[in-house]
Amino acid sequence: MSTFGSLNTAYSGLQAARAAMDVVGQNIANATTEGYTRQRVTQSPVGSVAAQGVFRTGVNIGQGVQLTGIARLGDSILDTRVRNAASTMGYWEVASAALTTIEVALNEPGENGLSSTLADFWSAWQNVANNAGDPGRSATLLAQAQQLTSRIAEGYTQAANGWSNARLSAEATVQTVNDAAAKIADLNAQIRSTRASGGSANELIDQRSVLATSLANSTGATVRENTDNTIDLVLGGNALVSGTSARTLHVGGATAVTDDAPVVITWDSKVGATVDVNGGKLAGYLATLAPADDAGNGTGGPWAESAALYNSLAAKLHETVNAAHETGTLPGGGTGAFFALTPGVPFARGLTVLPTDASGIAAGTGGRDGSVADTIAALAASPDGADARWSRYVIQVGVLSSTAIQQSTLSVQATTVASTAQSSQSAVDMDEETTNLLMYQHAYQGAARVMTAIDEMLDVLINRTGLVGR
Repeated sequence: MSTFGSLNTAYSGLQAARAAMDVVGQNIANATTEGYTRQRVTQSPVGSVAAQGVFRTGVNIGQGVQLTGIARLGDSILDTRVRNAASTMGYWEVASAALTTIEVALNEPGENGLSSTLADFWSAWQNVANNAGDPGRSATLLAQAQQLTSRIAEGYTQAANGWSNARLSAEATVQTVNDAAAKIADLNAQIRSTRASGGSANELIDQRSVLATSLANSTGATVRENTDNTIDLVLGGNALVSGTSARTLHVGGATAVTDDAPVVITWDSKVGATVDVNGGKLAGYLATLAPADDAGNGTGGPWAESAALYNSLAAKLHETVNAAHETGTLPGGGTGAFFALTPGVPFARGLTVLPTDASGIAAGTGGRDGSVADTIAALAASPDGADARWSRYVIQVGVLSSTAIQQSTLSVQATTVASTAQSSQSAVDMDEETTNLLMYQHAYQGAARVMTAIDEMLDVLINRTGLVGR
């Protein structure tokens, strides 16, 4: 190697050390940036050039160091674990939120719960039975009946509104998914182009990874890596993102809790083709928006099951109370129903009280007889009455809510564990970066010292060795 070639060797060391310090500085600056993966400069030695002619010595001296790239220190296996955990967490986040909201709205046990309202209603009938014809007891009964019908209608309205809000949330989630899918397709194009030109696309890959995790949390989509540095996002066996192109989703199906059809996710590009969403928030929304179980087993979506339960209570009260009430005689003679159902509306909203005063209440078969009122009061203990149905439903909601909360807690813990493992590999460690910075600073100083030594040597050779021109 020539003497002047040694300067280039030292210069390559300066360049390598400076590039490494720049990357370390970038790591430190992005230590708290979401999704940032630490980077390292990769280097390799520059091979020697064999000496020629009479100067061959058999020893080939290297020509310095060269940068071969900037490595992104991520782990695809850990990334997959995080995405899988995020998908499960997204599902249980939605499911637990819906069931918790329903459970809180029940107000059970408590004086504001429907069980207390039912108890007051039956107690009012018992008071009428004990004091048939008393206007005050009759007025109390009618007030309790009005409160009962209002409470049932209110419960149904809460369920219907909860269903509608969940559908709106599903639509918002789909819009977010469509936007993220389009961004990933765009990032795929940028990454492929940057890599093809020999540049570093690490920051772009970090952005894409964050979006992919977000999509996994929203849809359960899985990642498939391609050989051209792009990725595909697969949803239900079909590509949501394929290289540099993205498809869009749409929410279809039922538009109200009264619809028997399920809510579905479809492809905009293929009319009527449903998407098999099996994870993430969207799967949670589809589960909570499912129609009520036709068999009455309570295994449908929680919002629709809640609405169906209130309809069932209204229908049962209408059937059983009227059946007993119509066996009695009104104070003015004849018979009549106590409850009515308004045609064309859900039972829970259409249940109304017919009597407006004591003249419409058939407490017995005449006079001070309170046998009919006593029979109606006894409906409280019916094994298939409104109280029993409500009690079974409250227990069922409590069990489902507790299970969903537990699963949500476990999924959060699993996500935390997966994220911690991912961070241990990819996150920036300030102590490590400080150590690396000192190491590369010394490397830079060492290369600079070599260059200074060569400069001093050349100065001696050129300016102090012998005299020229004599």
